[in-house]
Amino acid sequence: MRYASKLCQADPAQILTQLIHPSVFTLLELTSPLPTPERTETEDLLTLVYRGNKGHILLRNDGIRVLIEAFYGDRFVLRGALRDRQLDATDAGSPLTFFPNTDPACNRLPGPGFLAAELSIYSWDPNTYLAGLDVHGTIGHFVADPDHYVWKNFDADTFFKLWEQAFFIGRAPWQTAKPMSGVATFFVKQSAAFLKALGYHRLDAVPSWFNVARFMKKLGYSFTYGEHELAFNAIEGALKSFKTLDASQQSWLVALQNLPEAYIPAALKLPARWPVTHTNMYWVRMHLDLNPYAAPAKAYGELTERVGNSRSCTPPAEDAVLHSAHNCPCMESLAASSPAASGPAATDHTKDVPAPAPADADQTAAK
Repeated sequence: MRYASKLCQADPAQILTQLIHPSVFTLLELTSPLPTPERTETEDLLTLVYRGNKGHILLRNDGIRVLIEAFYGDRFVLRGALRDRQLDATDAGSPLTFFPNTDPACNRLPGPGFLAAELSIYSWDPNTYLAGLDVHGTIGHFVADPDHYVWKNFDADTFFKLWEQAFFIGRAPWQTAKPMSGVATFFVKQSAAFLKALGYHRLDAVPSWFNVARFMKKLGYSFTYGEHELAFNAIEGALKSFKTLDASQQSWLVALQNLPEAYIPAALKLPARWPVTHTNMYWVRMHLDLNPYAAPAKAYGELTERVGNSRSCTPPAEDAVLHSAHNCPCMESLAASSPAASGPAATDHTKDVPAPAPADADQTAAK
């Protein structure tokens, strides 16, 4: 392969057994140790298929990104990925990097030699999928692809009819099925341990939806950019006034803020818009520090130190006033989003998935 990042050089069986919750292997009836996989290799891509009695795991590795997909029969139960960020802020890419990360203003790493990886994780209970996921105008399609209704094809009558239904079914945006218990948390925690052992300095996540940011924050992740932390805190504070809403309903209320401003009911306006990042390359990033990083020697001179010393105080974050605009100049064109910021459908390359072996008889999701 053209690339050979540290994470992609790890043994595939180790990656699977370390990152994937045991319940997934049990569901698919995959033996331990794992069976010998079916192997296909090209100059750009390594593909491995591990077959169990009731499903299979597909692992693809292009030297930059490891993408893992698990199927119960023909139904997805897991999609997880780790991507080395060494190509970010450059024009280079890799076969499994489906989304642009080229803009240096949005994707530059902290310094030379800084090792960072980005994770993505979804899981689904195969017995709880909504109906109509591919049928436009259904509640299933609305939950599976809210971008279609918010950004790309907004129609007020259609949106509010479906939004009001989504508000009461107990699913957050993209939760097309209930999550398998513990699968996402296990993947996130184990990814950190795996990458720390390899010498990585930081593990990143891209929580495009508000409920995902909440999930990552509970696991100890910090916002990389201060403006996103301000937005998160402002929204959290405002949601406390809606005392009867559950977590999924709060997520839909936050999603409502991305409509054209004139369509948002005054009583439902929040003090900030969660910057869902499917419209540009300015992802909301969160990160977990893993290993210390030796910063480069300072290049600035006396003037910068004098300016810094002139600060009389640092105002506390809670005193900051956050002004939100519902029309953003970065929305001139709709681009694909980062792997972790995109819905599962965005990386659905099922045409490349080998057919599962026949079963002898007769899967949750959180990001």
